[in-house]
Amino acid sequence: MESGYIIEGQSLKIVKYVSSISKGVTYDLVFCSYDGYEGILAIARSNAGVILCKKSMIGRIHPNKKKNQVLVFVDNPRFEFTRIAKRITRSTNLESNKVIVGGVISPTATIADSAKIGRDCYIGDHVVIGKDCIIGDNTMIESKVNLQNCIVGDGCIIQPNTTIGYDGFAFERCPDTLELEKFPHYGKVIIENDVEIYANCSIARGSLSDTVIGQGTKIDALCHVAHNVSIGKNTELTAGTIIGGSTTIGNNCWFGLNSTVKNKLKIGNKVIVGSGSSVINNIDDEDIVAGVPAKSIKNKITINKEKLFLMAGQYHK
Repeated sequence: MESGYIIEGQSLKIVKYVSSISKGVTYDLVFCSYDGYEGILAIARSNAGVILCKKSMIGRIHPNKKKNQVLVFVDNPRFEFTRIAKRITRSTNLESNKVIVGGVISPTATIADSAKIGRDCYIGDHVVIGKDCIIGDNTMIESKVNLQNCIVGDGCIIQPNTTIGYDGFAFERCPDTLELEKFPHYGKVIIENDVEIYANCSIARGSLSDTVIGQGTKIDALCHVAHNVSIGKNTELTAGTIIGGSTTIGNNCWFGLNSTVKNKLKIGNKVIVGSGSSVINNIDDEDIVAGVPAKSIKNKITINKEKLFLMAGQYHK
């Protein structure tokens, strides 16, 4: 850790894992990049054992003695977290449990001993399923799919050459050398039931939280979903859609061809995003946006009600 850091709380504290500030528990290391009231609130609500905080928070927040907490004040909590997290490993042990009843697994597939495969699945040629992955019942995984760090629900279809569960693209720059430090990824990809993912897609695992694809969502070919993204139920991403990291998307949305969504946005329920649009702002429920940058065009829409309902379940007046 950088020189000049200041510690409040128990001087000796065992840290076993890393987590996000909202989900951290006793033996977790987390960080808080917020200042002022937002920072005070986030730290006060956290159950994490060790919290890296900004030096500007000194005197404004103190460790919770009942939680046996330690606060470490540094110049850049996120950067220090990135460096420390590399030394902390998290291991899980799941028993080997491949259930193939009524299913087909290609002899050319590579499946880790700790992976779990449900009943009546199809696992195609040259599929790779990494350690501790879980595949639900009646799921079809077609040729040359690579699954790591993920849980796939029942009745899913994953088409050829799709990659799921590798690290996302996230780096912190060292203030002294300007070198790039890779931000750690410990999360998974959670794919709920009845999701379809078409060919040549890429879905990154979460960094500190999970990437989540909600039940019934359909993702067309050549889409990219970055780390920590959460997509609701029955949403459609058409071909070429790119979703930036840590974005939250609601239920029953529709994204047009080659649309892009900036990172850390919140997209409401039943939203329609026009083809080729670049979304750089949050979108309210049942809005329709288009353009670069994307702006609301709902009041100008002449499309028929049936089409709107098919796309996003909207009943446009």
